[in-house]
Amino acid sequence: MNEEEVRSVREMIRMQMQKAQERGVSLYVDDHPASPEEVACKCVQEQTVYMPDYVLNDMGILEQVRFDRIDPQ
Repeated sequence: MNEEEVRSVREMIRMQMQKAQERGVSLYVDDHPASPEEVACKCVQEQTVYMPDYVLNDMGILEQVRFDRIDPQ
């Protein structure tokens, strides 16, 4: 991806995470609370892969999105 595409993807992820956060969804990166900007910056990197884990409450409503770094083997 070129730099413009990277910026575009980062902005798209930031906006999605901001909307989720506005609905009361907590965001985490590597077990630490994170802002939509932090999520977008961490998740759009060339050498690192982050996988989202969607945490639902007992009623099946999204409560948290947790991004954890994974090491491809």
